[in-house]
Amino acid sequence: MSELTINAFPRTVTRRKVRQLRREGLVPVIVYGEATQPVNLQVRSRELDRVLQHGGHSQLVTVSVEGGDTHNILVKEIQRDPVSREFLHADFYAVNMTEEQEVSVTVNSVGRPEALVTGLMFYQHLDAVHIRALPSDIPAEIEVDVTELDLENPITIADLPAVPGVAYVGEPDEIVFSLITTRVEEEEEEEEEEEMVEPEVLGRGKAEEEEEEEE
Repeated sequence: MSELTINAFPRTVTRRKVRQLRREGLVPVIVYGEATQPVNLQVRSRELDRVLQHGGHSQLVTVSVEGGDTHNILVKEIQRDPVSREFLHADFYAVNMTEEQEVSVTVNSVGRPEALVTGLMFYQHLDAVHIRALPSDIPAEIEVDVTELDLENPITIADLPAVPGVAYVGEPDEIVFSLITTRVEEEEEEEEEEEMVEPEVLGRGKAEEEEEEEE
């Protein structure tokens, strides 16, 4: 279970007035859910950034509100300024701890493919995969050992490691990691094939034409 927590404070400021909050290093957030009335809160920008860096994009987060309330939430949306990248607003979804959720979780490779040699390149097709799990079982990331990866056998969703309480969502044969031939290697193979092809005779030689004229 995730141990991510963030402190929050009740918020009465709304609409255009929230600009002042951002100047003070605070981010306006809203907590909502099927069994929860929308609640306006504010959190410190630094705390929100810390939580997101430690898996808060997908993991369960406990919001501790000044005054005693708590909410178990998943971060549904983060709005940022397109230029400064400062937080503008965040949506927190209050979950039912007994209901499975579908979320996207980061996939990271572990190790180095033993089959990786000159002319081959390690390629990650998916940065994240969709999973279904109870909120308390959602992992921060999925680690995949790629040591045995080779050119003929890519790692697909069906090959991802089993994680207690987690079901992978998606096509089982969708590729996550693979080894691919580099462009340089492909060009060298094409050149070798061209060298092996016998030249085609396009016309009669000059000597043959001269012999016919003498006859």
